[in-house]
Amino acid sequence: MSTETSLPGAATNRRRLPPEERKRQLVAIGLQELATRPIHALSIDQVAEKAGISRGLLFRYFPTKQDYYVAVVGAAARRLLRAANADPDDATGEPLRAVVRAFVSFIDRHGANYQSFFHGGFGADEQIHEIRTNLQNTMVERTLDATGTESSPSSRVLLRAWWAMVESLAIDRTVDPVFTVDDVVDRAIEALPITGTVCDMTRQKGA
Repeated sequence: MSTETSLPGAATNRRRLPPEERKRQLVAIGLQELATRPIHALSIDQVAEKAGISRGLLFRYFPTKQDYYVAVVGAAARRLLRAANADPDDATGEPLRAVVRAFVSFIDRHGANYQSFFHGGFGADEQIHEIRTNLQNTMVERTLDATGTESSPSSRVLLRAWWAMVESLAIDRTVDPVFTVDDVVDRAIEALPITGTVCDMTRQKGA
């Protein structure tokens, strides 16, 4: 007997899916659910019902609720990184501005729910911390590439702190929109710590 039977209230035309496709479906449902509620309000039973499977089957793919949450947060991070990338066909000649604007716009679109993905729930979990660290390091690499700055311990430390500031500004704008998205981008670019004297000092130390 198939274990992927429909639950009461679920659609009756659910089809069996290969394991990887089923996992992707469950993660996609989690992304939709966490877009409207914090992690502590996420119902595994509701996720399973929307997928048309049993709660027990869901836990065959994700042994714990925390494992499921980590998978959803990882997918959200990948979605953000796909969005926060410079368009190779952009003719403005301002790749850094394009990256920053894409990043801020992503947070703006998702509003306070952005924090449910990256700052709520199991935020202190080691796997979640690793996802956030990889996300931040990727944004640092993109900034170095966009500005033509040589990577060094000091420049990377400064840029990690700078991206934390950009994120904070973008989140605050969703709560109190005294600035436009472009205002946030402008102020972020103005505060970039690898321009002027700081940039020159970094390059001299790396020489």
